[in-house]
Amino acid sequence: MAGASLLAAGAGGLLAACGDGPSSATTGDAKGAAARPTPFRVATAPGDNYFIDAVNLDQKQFGKYNLQVPKFLHPSSGVQGMQLQTAGQIDGQMQDTLLTMATFANSRPGERPVIIGMRIPETTYSIVVGKGSWPSASASFADKMAALKGKTIGVTAIGAGADKQLRLALRQAGLSDGDVTPLAVGQTTPAIAQMNAGKIDAYVGITFATARLMAEQTGGRVLIDFAAAGVPDLLSKQQVDVLIAREDYAKSHADACRAWLAAQWAAKDWILANQDQAADLLNTDSFDGKGLAVSKQYIQHFAEVVVPKLQPQWKVTKEAIDLMIKVAIQTGAVSAGQVAYETLVADFARA
Repeated sequence: MAGASLLAAGAGGLLAACGDGPSSATTGDAKGAAARPTPFRVATAPGDNYFIDAVNLDQKQFGKYNLQVPKFLHPSSGVQGMQLQTAGQIDGQMQDTLLTMATFANSRPGERPVIIGMRIPETTYSIVVGKGSWPSASASFADKMAALKGKTIGVTAIGAGADKQLRLALRQAGLSDGDVTPLAVGQTTPAIAQMNAGKIDAYVGITFATARLMAEQTGGRVLIDFAAAGVPDLLSKQQVDVLIAREDYAKSHADACRAWLAAQWAAKDWILANQDQAADLLNTDSFDGKGLAVSKQYIQHFAEVVVPKLQPQWKVTKEAIDLMIKVAIQTGAVSAGQVAYETLVADFARA
């Protein structure tokens, strides 16, 4: 209970810092709109994985779906975002699939997060290396991983998703955790500084665009794209980011959840129809105007690779969740039997 009090205090501080802002005009005339104007609190972050949120805001799409969205909430980490969600301070957000499973397994029914959509139906993890001699692009996954032996590899935080993915990749290549030295260096900007200073040899990239931006700014390259051919299925077939709501909210406000999904789908359609404008928005919104080339790369990747993998209205397949449960068990995020597709995924979100 002491933890709950601390969480409540932290949540209040975050909400006060973000404040309330005017929602876009509520017209509710779009297909899939909520039946009546409904307050809806969205948490997000900068970057390509979260870009649809930025499009929703920029194009004033929330009001068309009868969603009254104040200023976005910006949790300091995925963990804090999940704490706010289970505390009832956030209505919808995109979250890491493994963190969602772990939180579901360790939260009370009603308060636990449930999946209402699959927004990133691929893995976006990679390993970026700095200047130096590394295996060629055509080398095998095992050879590329072997080249990391004895190296210092940056991760966002020890025990975070990137760290877990690194350890899983090592095991898939027949290596052990002790074959590399993981170092917590934070997000991409400080990681770039650490690589340029020679403090890390490689970094576990979290998203498509930020990994390539790091390679560009360090003179390095993406050594291993976990989604590439030749990477073991347990890594390459992952679907890493889901749309979530608190379990009780998903049941009592299914109409609002579906309206949010429809608004997100409209943002996807806008990106496809306005790819140059979308790249400019991503560049200015997430990369301070310094990443136009990688922003264009990402928008092309989104259109040609990500979108064809999407199920209509972000529906979630059992196959995808079953694989992620397997990953969650192997990485220690959950124990066998704690999570199942039928309880983790809201009924209206199932493919």
